[in-house]
Amino acid sequence: MPLDAFEARLAFTDLLRRLNASVQSATKCAQFAIRYKDLSEDLYSCIVEELELTSLNSRVNILYFLEILGENSIRIGFPDYVDMIRRDLWELLDKVVPVLPGALANIALARKAIDNLQRKTIITEEELHRVTKRLEEREAQISKDEISSFSRGDILKRMDEDRERHKRMRENIWVIPQGDAIQVEFENAWETTSDLGEDDYDSMKEENNLLKQYVLK
Repeated sequence: MPLDAFEARLAFTDLLRRLNASVQSATKCAQFAIRYKDLSEDLYSCIVEELELTSLNSRVNILYFLEILGENSIRIGFPDYVDMIRRDLWELLDKVVPVLPGALANIALARKAIDNLQRKTIITEEELHRVTKRLEEREAQISKDEISSFSRGDILKRMDEDRERHKRMRENIWVIPQGDAIQVEFENAWETTSDLGEDDYDSMKEENNLLKQYVLK
């Protein structure tokens, strides 16, 4: 049954609010957006609006959903969603990692998300480098001494969703294109693994402190 723009916006917003870290959830959202691609601008505006309104945890889920939306858009030869993601890439990331207490926890996941976008040709390598630099600047703006605004429930939910995302990333590694599987595996590991630096130690220390504070009481 066809939907008008108002009905489609309501239905799509409801799907966005139900998003979690699972592939099934993101795929359901993407299928709706593709099905009503003639309303692409209206539906895309729902994504931007929901990024402004929802919790920091949920913003990460929306960012990872954009990967599946872009991937499906490329598959069917419909460039509009990809064009809008590329056009507004930093504006989208700005909402995922705002200068707010607790937003530091989103930095690492945001980096992985944009790496995935580039790997799947949704954004270019140049665009990846540009927003990565801005993410580094944003990370410096967010005080590491600020107490996270996440509740105990938020922490537990985030841990569950992070496990789901890591599982999804492991599955993606084994989607091997035609060619030498050993070489592909090596290249995937080389491209997705970075040196362990001071920022990594700071992030691990922060996550350990959060875990002790909210979970191990």
